[in-house]
Amino acid sequence: MADAYTRIADAIVPSVYAQYSFEEHVQSLEIYQAGILFSDPAIASKLSMGGRSVDMPGWKDLGNDPSEPVNDDPADSIEMKKIGSRREVAARNVRAQAWGVPDLTSILAGDDPQKLIVRRQTEYWQRANKLTLLGILKGVVADNIANDGGDLVRTTGASIVDTDIIEAAYLMGDRADKFKTIWMHSKQMKALKLADLIDYVPSSEQGGPLIPYYMGLRAVVDDDIPVAAGVYTAFMFKDKAILWNELPVNTEGGPLEFDRKPRQGHGGGVTEMVGRRHFVPHVPGTRFLDASSAGEFATDAELALAANWDRTASSVKNMTFIALKTTEV
Repeated sequence: MADAYTRIADAIVPSVYAQYSFEEHVQSLEIYQAGILFSDPAIASKLSMGGRSVDMPGWKDLGNDPSEPVNDDPADSIEMKKIGSRREVAARNVRAQAWGVPDLTSILAGDDPQKLIVRRQTEYWQRANKLTLLGILKGVVADNIANDGGDLVRTTGASIVDTDIIEAAYLMGDRADKFKTIWMHSKQMKALKLADLIDYVPSSEQGGPLIPYYMGLRAVVDDDIPVAAGVYTAFMFKDKAILWNELPVNTEGGPLEFDRKPRQGHGGGVTEMVGRRHFVPHVPGTRFLDASSAGEFATDAELALAANWDRTASSVKNMTFIALKTTEV
C-alpha cells in the first residue's frame, strides 16, 4: 500500500482572513476517566526486561480449609498446607503510526498541520490504545467461551433490561457488589434511557458535566464496543480492572520523530512524523500465550483471538470484569 500524505485536497484552502478549524474526533475517551485502567509502579519497574511478552508471577490465595483445634499430644502434628503460585503473562506492545505533510499544504491552507498532529498525539494514542484494550477483552472473552464454559459471559438474546446487570453481576456470586463501571454501546444506553433507568450525578468539578449511572454503575457509552450480528457486548468492570503500564520508547528517534524529505513534492519538501508508544496492558487472572501472532508484537486483531489467551485465575470471582451480551435493533 502506498504511503499516504496529507495533500492539498485533504485540507481546506480558506479565503483571506478565514481561520482554519479542526473537527474534533467523535470517539469517546471517557473510558480513561472512569477508573478502569491503573498503573502499578512496582510492576512497571520490572518491565524493563526484553521479550515479546512479560512474565508476571504471583501467589494464589490461601485455601478455605477450616481451622483445627489443638491438643496436648506431642506426637500429633498438624498437617502442613501450601500456598500455590500462578503464572500470568502480559502482552508487550511497541506500536507506531506515521503522518506525512508536504510543505505546500501548509502554505495554501494557511495553517500548519504539523502543529496539529503534534498537539493531537495524546488524543490519538488514547483512541488507539482503546482499540487495543477492546482487542484484549474480546480475546479473553473468546477464550473463556471456548475453554472455561463461558462463566465470564451473560448472554440474554434480547434487548437490555434492568435485571440484566443483576444477572450478569451475580456470575461472580458473593463478589457481585464489586463492580463500578459498565462500558456499553449507545444502542444499549438508548434502551435503558427509554425505560427511564439512568440517573445523572454531577461531577466533582464545579460546573462539570453530569455523569450517567445505571444501578450504581458509572455508565460509559462508546460505539466502538464489539458488535456482531446484532449482538452488543457491554463490559462490567471492578475498580482498577485493567493494568496498563506505559514505558519509555527506547529507540533513537524516541516517541515522536521527524524526517525531512526536501526533494519530495518536486522540491517543495515533505515532513514525515512517526509517533511511537511502548506499553504493557494486562487483565489480571490471564496469560497471554502468543500462540497466533505473525509479527514481533500482536496486532489488535490477533489480540482478539481465543488462541492467544488462557485464564490463570482459579475462579471467575478472581477476574476483574464480565461481559454482557444483548441483542439490540
